[in-house]
Amino acid sequence: MSNKYISYLVIVISVCAALFLASAQEGNLAEAALAEDMIDEIASANVVDSANETATAELSPEVEFVVTPEGPMSAACPMIIVPVVEDLYVDLAEAMVYNDDHLVCEYLMGNRYNEDEFPGMVMIQFDISDIEIKDDDVAILVLKAESIEKVGDDVAGLFLMPITSEWSENSSATALALNMLSIMITMSDGDDFDFSQFGMNFGEGEVFVFDVLEHLKAADGGRISFILMAAGDTDYKVSFKSRETDEGPCLLIAPYPSVPVA
Repeated sequence: MSNKYISYLVIVISVCAALFLASAQEGNLAEAALAEDMIDEIASANVVDSANETATAELSPEVEFVVTPEGPMSAACPMIIVPVVEDLYVDLAEAMVYNDDHLVCEYLMGNRYNEDEFPGMVMIQFDISDIEIKDDDVAILVLKAESIEKVGDDVAGLFLMPITSEWSENSSATALALNMLSIMITMSDGDDFDFSQFGMNFGEGEVFVFDVLEHLKAADGGRISFILMAAGDTDYKVSFKSRETDEGPCLLIAPYPSVPVA
């Protein structure tokens, strides 16, 4: 199954590069040159061959997260909540960018006459400048879905991947594309794909959770960004709440709890 989703990723990046490079060539020539350089670097990494073979929110203060086990004892540990600072979604099929109260991940499965389409891919960004990540911390990314649509019982899910953070909600389509294209470099390890960079969630509940501790440790402060894409063996669409609501994506970071034995 992993090889299949790498193929999906390659398709997405190829379409993204073609659409947005054309946009750059019509407008900003400097951005077009950057896009061409990025595409050349991706091609030299031989990642495709490997796939074929197989308004800004502020950092919220610490809050107390209380664990209450059975019995009279309870333990508390500080949890940091980091709200998303930039979020949007891109429709590759229509070459459109949306910044509203929805974040849509959608995959439309093609057939022998039609290609697969990705009408919704989500980009999210967090500011972790003032946060120290420790080895024994627990760090998860949570997103709240307001609707989920899936055809049949076939497998479908969401994939989370790190991207560069040289973008904002006001960035041009070309700048967004360049950050998307960074997946192929960030996730490559020589001639092979680094599967550890993937986050996967095949759930159908209201809240989607991804373990992002290693990504936060690797980021070493500053800003960190992710892209979310849907894929599977059937049509699949998840609409999340964005930062324009009061329930947008968040990072939850806390030390691993120590609970006294009763």
